[in-house]
Amino acid sequence: MPSRAARSSWGTPRAWALALAAVSLLTGLFLFGELGRLPIQDWRPADTQAIARNFTAPGSNLFYPRIDWGGDGSGIVESELQLYPWLVSLALRVTGDVEWPGRLLSLAFTLGAVGVVFAGLRREHRAEAAALGALTLLVSRGVLQVACNVQPEALCLLLFAGAWFAFLEFERTESRRALAVYAALGALAMLVKPTAAQLGVASFALVVLRSRRLLRRWELWLAWAVMVGLLGAHLLHGQRLYAEHGNTFGVLSGGDSKTPGLDHLVDPSIVFSAVRRAVTYGTGKLGSLAVLLALWVGAGRKPLLALLAANALWTLLALRYTSSAGGNHYHLLAGVTAGHAVAGLVTWLAERRPRIPAVAAGLLLLAELGVELRSLHRTKQNPFNASAIAAAEALARRARPGELVVVRSVEVGYDAPWRTANNFQDPRVFYGARVRGWAVALDDARPESVAIPARRGARFYVEVLPRSPVPALDAWLDEHATLLERTSFGGRVFALTR
Repeated sequence: MPSRAARSSWGTPRAWALALAAVSLLTGLFLFGELGRLPIQDWRPADTQAIARNFTAPGSNLFYPRIDWGGDGSGIVESELQLYPWLVSLALRVTGDVEWPGRLLSLAFTLGAVGVVFAGLRREHRAEAAALGALTLLVSRGVLQVACNVQPEALCLLLFAGAWFAFLEFERTESRRALAVYAALGALAMLVKPTAAQLGVASFALVVLRSRRLLRRWELWLAWAVMVGLLGAHLLHGQRLYAEHGNTFGVLSGGDSKTPGLDHLVDPSIVFSAVRRAVTYGTGKLGSLAVLLALWVGAGRKPLLALLAANALWTLLALRYTSSAGGNHYHLLAGVTAGHAVAGLVTWLAERRPRIPAVAAGLLLLAELGVELRSLHRTKQNPFNASAIAAAEALARRARPGELVVVRSVEVGYDAPWRTANNFQDPRVFYGARVRGWAVALDDARPESVAIPARRGARFYVEVLPRSPVPALDAWLDEHATLLERTSFGGRVFALTR
């Protein structure tokens, strides 16, 4: 392997580091300028910002996060460790209830991840190879989409990258300090997002492929046990929260299932969709090409195989999400895989044709970055979310902050093709109107789904989308509700009588 001290084939190491920093900073400024002033309109950011807002309340606790769609109960929910919204809440205590601190924090974590990947690749590759590998991470559409969103994926990416390169340092030097950093960052990454559990798969696979002597080190087994143990303890804690409060994101108890059945695994259309999304939102187009070429010529093959095995395993385990638009963010950790591939391939090529590979790869990556940013600009205001925003605005004109309401979701409660319950609780109307209450599934037409919350204090009932007539429900609404407003998307806001 080329050492860290290897001379660059074109340009100085300092120049490449500055170029990467400049491109990353300009990309960050563009993202914040394009997205920083837009109101939250997506499902996941709405839930995350609501949790952050609730963390600012007196007596809040990091280990007892609260959502807004928990009826008239506590709102405490089973979830991943809500470290990211807790960090956002620290800023909200100073700035008030605004959205830009979370966006800025995500951007900082994203750019931090790019820097970590550069520093990690620099230990094994030339400066230009490390810079281009780090740029490959930034070019990933999945990374760009979360870079300025209020959601925890950017923090998970930073922790994952830091843990992975700490493990590579341990593998190379057998340093206990590097192993401790790997265990600490890896455990946090898995707690923030269980998708980061692929870190353990990748590190174990790399040991088997390249460093089997490490399997005799008790410290390594202890590190793995600590990481898995902490995640398991938090999952059990979440299970207790669900049993007591009845709210879940589907992490371990209740909610939906992300795992496929055998018929899904052998369905070519589902598998192809997952692969296509892994390329689009994970490795990127040029990164995917680099992965194939690097494997073909043997450039950094073993670390690349270890990461690919982890990416593929997680894609299959969570196939229900990784094959659909709702799980695009599940693929973004594969950007680290693509970064490895590009760095290894540029190094391999530079040994044979100095200068040309680095310049060509840099220009191609900048072109892909421009295409992705343009695509992000065109889709920054998602028409699919407009109906929820309109319903939230209509309700906000009628309801006081904190009032109890009932909201009919845009999602069904049961996903028949996947034979699983569905997490239908859309948080956007609750978040946008600053209210709390009950979510009703789109396919739940029972009058009691509205009548029971009305008896328990719900003051309003909201339908985000138009629906077909349902005689029993419509009869109940005629008797117990008053239509206050229709939205331009066919949604309706009703006042409920006690």
